[in-house]
Amino acid sequence: MDPEEEERRRLAIVESYKVVCICNKIRRGVIQRAIDDGAATIDDVRRRTRAATGPCGSKRCGPVIQRMLRRD
Repeated sequence: MDPEEEERRRLAIVESYKVVCICNKIRRGVIQRAIDDGAATIDDVRRRTRAATGPCGSKRCGPVIQRMLRRD
């Protein structure tokens, strides 16, 4: 593995551990895995991960999840 590819991989791992849903402490990697497994809407992500179900009503994480969904 070349150094650039290794650095990209390391950064991707670090990014996957970032918390997206603060209320329920759901990490980006968990949400991305749900999307990769077929979640196509924020409701799908909610059912699979509990993200966007906390007391804030998805005001904090909803926009991030929507951006993640649009990438696919």
